[in-house]
Amino acid sequence: MKQHSFPIVSLITDTSVYQNKEKMVDNIAQAINIGINMVQIREKKLLNEEKKKLIKKIIVKTNNKPIIIINDEYELCKEFNIDGIHIPEKKVEQIKNLKSKLNNDQIIGCSIHSLESAILAEKLGADYLQFGSIFKTKSHPGQEPLGLKELKKITENINLPVIAVGGINEKNCLLPLQKGAYGIASIRSFSKQITSKKIIDKLNNGEIN
Repeated sequence: MKQHSFPIVSLITDTSVYQNKEKMVDNIAQAINIGINMVQIREKKLLNEEKKKLIKKIIVKTNNKPIIIINDEYELCKEFNIDGIHIPEKKVEQIKNLKSKLNNDQIIGCSIHSLESAILAEKLGADYLQFGSIFKTKSHPGQEPLGLKELKKITENINLPVIAVGGINEKNCLLPLQKGAYGIASIRSFSKQITSKKIIDKLNNGEIN
């Protein structure tokens, strides 16, 4: 996997948040220049060919600089030799099998919502975990946030990098790191340059205990 600096700052894609895919790709390129170092391609509604075009555009526009992860698409991960794949908690049992199919330098991330799932994902060979939602989020409007207390429980009992997701913004972005998270991820907060810059500046200047 590409070298990266702490913390991981992950932009999760969602074309429905933008006016069009071109605008999203342009925003991603600008976000990389600001300091975002991971792109998680999460496009449940796009057809396979549209996803292929999107991956190509992101690779070209970012000069393949960030860590590029795709959600739940093993074949596309292999085809474009991107950095890894991200799977949902319900597919945690597939980690070991996927690990045997990917290249040695490709990684597997897994969304988890409990310590039990985190322990299982680590045991099966996940390379990082994504835990949330930490705060209230528009992506899951009816879902009660899991909170910082649960995040700390995960980070204290797991030896893998944990990325906090859900409701992350410029006001609360340091809090997950203070609870042991290795990074943060967001869809909406990183969809606007002004918010992205505020978060990156706060990460660069804030004290992480």
